[in-house]
Amino acid sequence: MYEWLEKEIAEIKVRKFHVIQNEQLDITKTIPSKIYTLLPPSYVTFISKFGGAKLYQKNAYYQVGVLNPPQDKILNSGEKVLCIGYFDDLEAYFKYSLLIPGKESPVYEWSDEGFEKIADSFSEWLTRRCEDARDNYTDLKWEEIWNGAKPFTSEEKAVVTARKQFQWQVIGFDENRNLKIAVKNNSNITLPYLTLGMRATDPREEGRIWESGIHVNVSNIQPGQERIIEHHIHQNLFTPINTEFFQPPDPLPEERDKYWEFQKLKTVEVGKK
Repeated sequence: MYEWLEKEIAEIKVRKFHVIQNEQLDITKTIPSKIYTLLPPSYVTFISKFGGAKLYQKNAYYQVGVLNPPQDKILNSGEKVLCIGYFDDLEAYFKYSLLIPGKESPVYEWSDEGFEKIADSFSEWLTRRCEDARDNYTDLKWEEIWNGAKPFTSEEKAVVTARKQFQWQVIGFDENRNLKIAVKNNSNITLPYLTLGMRATDPREEGRIWESGIHVNVSNIQPGQERIIEHHIHQNLFTPINTEFFQPPDPLPEERDKYWEFQKLKTVEVGKK
């Protein structure tokens, strides 16, 4: 079971496209026995082989996720469920009321319209959602994912170097979700954007961390200049109270779409036209 995923992970050249725990853990010790005995066989097989997983990276997020261990939840209706993963922004669940030891169980997803049955088993849900994720890439993008991204050009390498020479500090985050960031350009080129990392603890789930990226327009900051930039946060998840900003790692060639520094490249050095 899941040989198709093992093959895909082994053959795809893009780094971090699939992220798996890949730890040979004794799941009977990491998952309470009262839950473990109820888990459907296809889910147990997956987490025994892969652990948790984040699959099909697209820009700053992964389209499909599998949680290990699963997370207990009680819905507003009072129904008990186990959250076992997600597809895009839809969380996937087993219903406790339908779990029978040694038997497969249907998988439901929660949307604004309520619960919807997606598949009769975890393996069916995973196969279907992975197919849906692959359909979200163009043929050209999928070819790049499969074969690996083209190396950075000399111009792109200059961007990678320059973005590390920008200094920034968040100096304000008001109730209207407006950020004020002090940015100084210590490089010798002008960039269109500066990509910053942003993460928040989900107030609905203690300890769960959500990460995203923001792209700050720095196109008017010439080499040697410093300015205060205002940026509006659109995501409802991030608030002044629970949000932390951080310097993301250097981009990889396959992450060109994630880092907006590569948009409309303008790498004219000081003193040149």
